[in-house]
Amino acid sequence: MNPYYLIRLHLRNTGGSMEQKKARIGFVGCGGHATNALYPALKGIPEADLVAVCDLNQALAERNAKMFGAGKWYTDLGKMLKEEKLDGAAVVGPPPMYMGAGKQCLDAGLPIFVEKPSAVSYKDALDLAEHAQKRKLWGAVGYMKRYSVCYNMAKMVMEKEGFGKIVEISVRFSDPGPYPAIWGIKENELAFLVGQVIHLLNLVRFFCGDVGEVYAKLNRVEEGKFGFAITVGFREGSVGVMNLSACEGDYTEGLRISGNGCWIDIDEMLHFKYRPKGLPMPIPVPPWGGRSQTVQWNPGWVELSLGSKSGETFGYNGELENFVRSCLGQDKPRSDLFDGAKDLQFAEAVWDSALSNKPIKIG
Repeated sequence: MNPYYLIRLHLRNTGGSMEQKKARIGFVGCGGHATNALYPALKGIPEADLVAVCDLNQALAERNAKMFGAGKWYTDLGKMLKEEKLDGAAVVGPPPMYMGAGKQCLDAGLPIFVEKPSAVSYKDALDLAEHAQKRKLWGAVGYMKRYSVCYNMAKMVMEKEGFGKIVEISVRFSDPGPYPAIWGIKENELAFLVGQVIHLLNLVRFFCGDVGEVYAKLNRVEEGKFGFAITVGFREGSVGVMNLSACEGDYTEGLRISGNGCWIDIDEMLHFKYRPKGLPMPIPVPPWGGRSQTVQWNPGWVELSLGSKSGETFGYNGELENFVRSCLGQDKPRSDLFDGAKDLQFAEAVWDSALSNKPIKIG
């Protein structure tokens, strides 16, 4: 069966209704990432009605309205919020923008979707989450990896195939480097934790739950090029190792989840390998062991091409579909503003540990 269909079933909570409702969405921000990844994904969601777009740059607002079928475009967010009857607002741009435009949408009574990170600091992220909570609203944070095919295959295996408790999780990730200081963050390395590998910090929490302690070492090679080696203790008992660098000259990503008698290995978010506890095929095993049977999934070129264009493979479609359905009351955010705050708390703990050369506990 098509894995995208299985993942869609895994993510959706259909509620049994045959009537298709549409959420009226306003999109704030027409920058490169939003235009290339998020607008196309939103356009492909049947429950989404892109009513209006807004950007300070009139040319970009007009362009995106035309490209993606929005009825109106604005350069004044206040005017859009006043004139349009919306069910939710996607606010995508540099994270300092969320403290302004994001709160403005919340104050207008709208739930919001923001890209990761939800702020540049734990303090600001928590403030944004509490701002929504005080208004009995919510916000979703765009951690697309939580919706990607391979990582959801892993989640399905652990929930349905008797995988059991995670013993250890290992992550490797590299940005080509050099990684710049961005968004007013002075240190390149902290900017990397907040702006790039926050995705991976969220991902290990997705599998293992909240973090109790971190211990990090930092190796600076030159300006903007460095590597982190991090050990993580999770509150539920699992442990983890994260190797995160900005110096290899290319993007790489890998995840290994170890259970008791089983494991899952995911390479580049595309190649899935699972070693179950029992042997799927009744073949002889030598007394000294060493004969492993695995289940593998690798996308074919047609599936990969179509899935990538629609945002299915890497999760852009899923994160926005979850937001749209949550606006309709048909689902709940899989990663909310409080999750976004926890990830920044995690990032700051890694940074504090690397500077102090000591383990840092997270309360």
